[in-house]
Amino acid sequence: MRYLLDSNVLYWYITDRSRLTRRVEPLLDDAHNDLYVSSASLWELSIKIAKSRLAVPGNTVLSLYEQVDRLGITVLPISRAHILRTETLPHHHGDPFDRIIIAQALEEGFTILTADADIPQYAAPVIWK
Repeated sequence: MRYLLDSNVLYWYITDRSRLTRRVEPLLDDAHNDLYVSSASLWELSIKIAKSRLAVPGNTVLSLYEQVDRLGITVLPISRAHILRTETLPHHHGDPFDRIIIAQALEEGFTILTADADIPQYAAPVIWK
């Protein structure tokens, strides 16, 4: 399976695995699954790291990328198709990071791993509980 990690899941995967659910943690550990993270999630986390609102090992954006590489997670760039897909999404909420992640999941056929209660309002498949 192919999974797109939301920012919260990536952060917990790196810093505090105890926050992951019993359903999500085995998916992250299964070598048969392909794990992706949106470049938008890395951007979102980098903003929080730069403002000292989040800490990651090394406490830099570069160290965040190193953790992603170490875990074997593929960074998914934002494409034109992803941006165009955001235009057709309902406006359940306006978080631009969430909207691009949802669009990417829909365009690429990914299931989103997230604890965000707003994301399941959209048509993208989601796993958390």
